[in-house]
Amino acid sequence: METVFFNGKFLPKNEICISPDDRGFLFADGIYEVVRWYEGFFYDMSGHITRLKRSLRELRINWPDSDSFSSIALELIKRNNLDNQPAMIYLQVTRGASKRSHSFPSPEVTPTAYAYAWGFTPEKSLQESGIKVMLKEDIRWSRCDIKSVALLPNTISFQEASENGLKECIFVRNGFITEGSHSNIFFVIEGTLFTHPESNHVLSGITRKNILRIANEAGIKVREEAVQENRIRFVKEAFITNTSAEVTPVIEIGGNTLNDGVPGQVTRIIQDKFDNEIKALKGK
Repeated sequence: METVFFNGKFLPKNEICISPDDRGFLFADGIYEVVRWYEGFFYDMSGHITRLKRSLRELRINWPDSDSFSSIALELIKRNNLDNQPAMIYLQVTRGASKRSHSFPSPEVTPTAYAYAWGFTPEKSLQESGIKVMLKEDIRWSRCDIKSVALLPNTISFQEASENGLKECIFVRNGFITEGSHSNIFFVIEGTLFTHPESNHVLSGITRKNILRIANEAGIKVREEAVQENRIRFVKEAFITNTSAEVTPVIEIGGNTLNDGVPGQVTRIIQDKFDNEIKALKGK
């Protein structure tokens, strides 16, 4: 029986009942966070909690248990017997249930908090061989920095990529590449690593943040600068990052083959550095 977290309690999933008046259901008025379990620890849990709190602040949702996310996540791992395998934790917090109105409930209502865990098998073959991705005009709203549950533009775009045999949809806004539907993207141009700077047009990825640190520590030149779509022909390497895919090479973007379809040297260095960091943390 799968155990989940719901409004302060750990319960069987089939006992959960969410009100049809919940603003997450009516307005996508909520935020979420996803963290990865590495068979003994959560990677950069403090970074996830910091981002969770920021998303809550930006939507003005007052959930008092944000500091408990780590203990909630660990309890879900234990109760679902996921201690010894790769797993993910999903947490969603909405403004709560209230009569439908565009204005926020006054007085405030209690937020709805739901979290669950699942085991998964990492796609190591894609991290080795690389993936092909598409380019598409960024149709999302202008607050992509908030990890909001309002992901319809992302899911539509990812579905389009999937139906065309591609593994991700990369967005372009005003001629500049921003990020993917569920990942950040990096480029290598003339030996320098580029990625879109933090702004309201991209989500500040936890893996993104750590890859920037790892690249700097490795002596790789880094520029947080948006890359123009018309510069793709100068790109030697690219890779995406996210919590589940870690560092995955991109060997084709928008029909343009990179590095003869082979993951590049800088990408491999960063993959190795990231893998070594995970191994070191497992050994603690």
